[in-house]
Amino acid sequence: MLRLGLYILICFAGSSTALAGAAIEAFVTATLVDGRPVAPIGQVFRCSDKIYAVIDVSGLADGDHVLNVDWIDPSGKRREQTVYEFNRSGGIRITVWLKLHAPSGASLLSAFNPALGMGEFIGPWEIRMTVDRSSTAYRNFEVLC
Repeated sequence: MLRLGLYILICFAGSSTALAGAAIEAFVTATLVDGRPVAPIGQVFRCSDKIYAVIDVSGLADGDHVLNVDWIDPSGKRREQTVYEFNRSGGIRITVWLKLHAPSGASLLSAFNPALGMGEFIGPWEIRMTVDRSSTAYRNFEVLC
C-alpha cells in the first residue's frame, strides 16, 4: 500500500500581476532539517524513505488554481496522484510525499531482505507536476532497497 500526503510548508505572496503562465520549480528529497524538507544530496532513495517533492509555483494570476502531482513508477504506471486546489496570486510552496509499503507479511522478513515485496517499486521514478493544466514540470529519482 502506498501512502501519499500533502501539506503546505510555506506560502508566500508575490506580485498579483497576471503572467503568461505559472512556472514550476521542484526538488525531491528524503532529508528533513527541523522538520522541513531540504534540498537533496542525491536522487537515490531507499524503499523505507518518505520521499518528498517540494514544489515552488510562481507567476500565478490572482484566482483559483489546481496543482496535479503524478507519481510514475518504474513500469510507467501512475501509482499515486495528488490534486491540490488553492486560491493565490504570485507564488506558493507545496510539499507532497510518497511512502512505499511492502505487502502484508513481507515486513517480518524485510529485516533480512529490504527489497522483499518491493520489486515493482525499485528503479527510476518520475514526478509530473502540472498547474492549471498548462504548466508542467518533471523530476526524476530512483528507488533502491
